[in-house]
Amino acid sequence: MVKEPRNLTVFAPAKINLFLEVLGKRPDGYHELETVMQEVDLKDTLEIEEIEEGIELTCTEPSIPKDESNLAWKAARLFQRKIGVEKGVRMHLVKRIPVGAGLGGGSSDAASVLKGLNTLWERGLDQRELLEMATQLGSDVPFFVQGGTALCKGRGDLVYPLRVKNNFVYVILYPEIIVTTSSVYKALKTGLTKSRKDVSFFLDALSSGDPESVGRLLFNRLEEVALGLYPVLRKIRTLLESYGPCGVLLSGSGSAVYGLCNTKREAEGIKENLKRQGMGKVYVVTNSVSFETA
Repeated sequence: MVKEPRNLTVFAPAKINLFLEVLGKRPDGYHELETVMQEVDLKDTLEIEEIEEGIELTCTEPSIPKDESNLAWKAARLFQRKIGVEKGVRMHLVKRIPVGAGLGGGSSDAASVLKGLNTLWERGLDQRELLEMATQLGSDVPFFVQGGTALCKGRGDLVYPLRVKNNFVYVILYPEIIVTTSSVYKALKTGLTKSRKDVSFFLDALSSGDPESVGRLLFNRLEEVALGLYPVLRKIRTLLESYGPCGVLLSGSGSAVYGLCNTKREAEGIKENLKRQGMGKVYVVTNSVSFETA
């Protein structure tokens, strides 16, 4: 009897940074971070199928590489080598998370490959083992292995889960500008930081579940740097702020800017206003659930 090839569909959620402080430069060249990240329900879809050998990757977004330079491809190769799997994998990525937006799409795709292959090939790796592999792939990948909401330290590889009471609603504006993370960090003058932000105040606000309290304390050390490098982002941030959400912030190194809203109705209203302005792609999102398969 011919065995049917195994296949699986998984979802890779985007993230936003609710708080991001840069503590300094590390000896390994990375920056020491303290950041609170939140998965949201804007998701890529990844279709994974077992094949005889090798790694094949296709994608709906033409600009994304489909070879060994792609993080999802690297994740598949790492899993094969670490586990000693002889079979290959064919992956098709339906891209919805914008590229170069600070929303973590590439890292999320990679984490979903690790979790997906663990399920597909029934390897039973626990979260610690998956986190060890994720750390080898990139700073944000461990967060996406954990999922949900988390405080991340180190270069992003130390992940501490957080419990959030409410589903927060956000409107995300992506101005269709690709920002390179390296350019923002290169322009950051860590030694000139006058006062370091204490994450504990933000964590207290987050635990309250009150959007107004959280909105007042949204913070991103990279924001002013990115706004200086890309002046149009300042215009976009000001526009979003003018609609009166609880708080507005650049996610990661940008270019996506988001507003935290009290209600979904408010977020949808802001979305319609932004769409009329023609400033880019607009999404209304909420807190995402953890790893999903279809």
